[in-house]
Amino acid sequence: MRTQKIDPLFKVLGPRYTSEYFRNEAEELGKELAREGIVVFNDFLSEKAISALKREADFLKPKAYRSSSAYNLYVKPTDPDFPEDSPRNRMFRTTKGCIPNDLLPQVSLLRFIYNSPIVRSFLCKLLKVSVLYPYADALSSININYYDRGDALQWHFDNADFAITLLVKQPIKGGVYQYFTDMRTKNGVEDYEYARKCIDGEVCPQEKSLREGGLMIFRGNQSLHRVTEVEEGERVLITFNFNTKPDVSLSENSRQTFFGRTK
Repeated sequence: MRTQKIDPLFKVLGPRYTSEYFRNEAEELGKELAREGIVVFNDFLSEKAISALKREADFLKPKAYRSSSAYNLYVKPTDPDFPEDSPRNRMFRTTKGCIPNDLLPQVSLLRFIYNSPIVRSFLCKLLKVSVLYPYADALSSININYYDRGDALQWHFDNADFAITLLVKQPIKGGVYQYFTDMRTKNGVEDYEYARKCIDGEVCPQEKSLREGGLMIFRGNQSLHRVTEVEEGERVLITFNFNTKPDVSLSENSRQTFFGRTK
């Protein structure tokens, strides 16, 4: 009697994430993503896989490029038609360390997950796209991001339609994910007044708790979001970066900002 071959992927995922899960849950989760703008998969990785990624992240951290970038909520050039302190032009700063894709070991579990046909197909169904492509440049497809004490990812909208992240290490204090869902525009135009209320603390953001080994998909181009300052410990977050079109590279300016080099 021939035994059924088990895909090695399921040896690194949490016990909930079986072939049946990927086959049966995509439709409902896709509806949740469309409705809420966010889906969380807690315990996506096994404890053994989390431990392995923590060791890898610790080993690579001395090679991480430290960046400090300033931007407005819209990650666009300043608009002279608005005051400097307006929600359109108000500046924020993010600080972090980053390991680019080309410094990851070829045998990294991150590459294994990123390149898994099962995971890739599942993501396509959730996002309602036919194909997901890696970045054409050598630096941008998979990144390890380190947020140490005092680091934060400040308020902004994403340029990309979606973000896929994996939490490897949770800080002891701080580093909370906060967001306002689907509020960027009103009647088809930028809603600057509501954005002002958000960043001035006049309305309370939603918060999403993610455990170590948890995967999150977030549509951040219409939803204002941030990660609060890390107060104790460190936050280690993986970004799995895809494109819906082939042969797309991250801009040279962005590569220089986040990686300290363009190739």
